Amino acid sequence: MPSLQIRHINKTDIGLLCRLWNQNVEFDPVTEGILHEKMFGDPDFEQDLTLIAESGGRVAGFMQGLVRTTAKQERVGWIKLFFTEKKFRRQGIARTLYREIESQIKSKVSRIQMLDSNPNYLTPGIDPLYTEAIAFVEREGFEKFKDTANMVADLSQNLDTSENEQDLLSQDIHIRRAKSSDRKEVAEFLQNHWAAWVEEVDLAFENTPISLHLGYDNGKLAAFSAYDINNVGCGWFGPMGTDPVFRGKGVGAILLKRCLADIKRQGQTHAVIPWVGPIPFYLHHVGARVRRIFWRYRKEV
Repeated sequence: MPSLQIRHINKTDIGLLCRLWNQNVEFDPVTEGILHEKMFGDPDFEQDLTLIAESGGRVAGFMQGLVRTTAKQERVGWIKLFFTEKKFRRQGIARTLYREIESQIKSKVSRIQMLDSNPNYLTPGIDPLYTEAIAFVEREGFEKFKDTANMVADLSQNLDTSENEQDLLSQDIHIRRAKSSDRKEVAEFLQNHWAAWVEEVDLAFENTPISLHLGYDNGKLAAFSAYDINNVGCGWFGPMGTDPVFRGKGVGAILLKRCLADIKRQGQTHAVIPWVGPIPFYLHHVGARVRRIFWRYRKEV
């Protein structure tokens, strides 16, 4: 292994890291803004856990770790982002960075996971196309426990929902964009049904316009859909959900299309639907296709 110097990241490193990331992480290009969001924009960011390895004055690798308290009040560690510069691969760079982070957090957490650091994440796991990354995490004792997928929807289609919304008015079902005054109600609704999404969806209220649409059934909040709350400006949709009591009325499809129409107005040609649950739903309503597969890994500590 080459002689390494390990140091903490600084904000002045963002430009260099962005360039190196895009040279070495071929399927997931980023902007400086996205890297800033993933690191300094994360409320759980810790500079001591965001490390750069240098060899001969050249960046050889990078790794970001963090610790979150989940909705179930578990303390969980994550490796959120990492890469090794191609010239330095298979020389123990990632292992050195990982073990430094693990040594700092293992007494604080019940387990460590890879990349799926909801609510602020770049990818919901490791794409197996990154073969070296799969080999690295498995050598370090991580075990695959699930997989998930990202879908992509073509935004050239007709996304107008006005006629469908008019039809639902006869059932006293109303669809609208969220307002600032809805913040408390939305949080309480999510707490009752999807507690893990409370903080994530709340970020929609920081956007202009608010990137959240709501469905009301006889005056009761029944459904929501959001976009642009993770990987902002990249055409990412979600999360969304409908109270099981109110499903089957077409509200979810309208909310989905409303969000995709907003993404289209931003100038995007496609929308990413990440960490997908109901693949048939997205295929049926907007013709979305599975584009990426991700393996999720964890390690008990």
